[in-house]
Amino acid sequence: MRTDMEALGVALCSDDEIMHRCMTQLQHLDEMGQRCHWLAELLRSDNPEAMIPDISLQALGERLAD
Repeated sequence: MRTDMEALGVALCSDDEIMHRCMTQLQHLDEMGQRCHWLAELLRSDNPEAMIPDISLQALGERLAD
């Protein structure tokens, strides 16, 4: 899923007009890809709580730490 999202983002960013017009949406697409990555890592982990400090996506890390 993340690979598909990244490929879509790259394709859309290759068109300058689309990139400028849809920058906010493209950033959201990137964040969703990062969330997918970290959620998959957490699900695979033997100790998900220990991974929380390693999450580089600040918004997700803060939610999980609460």
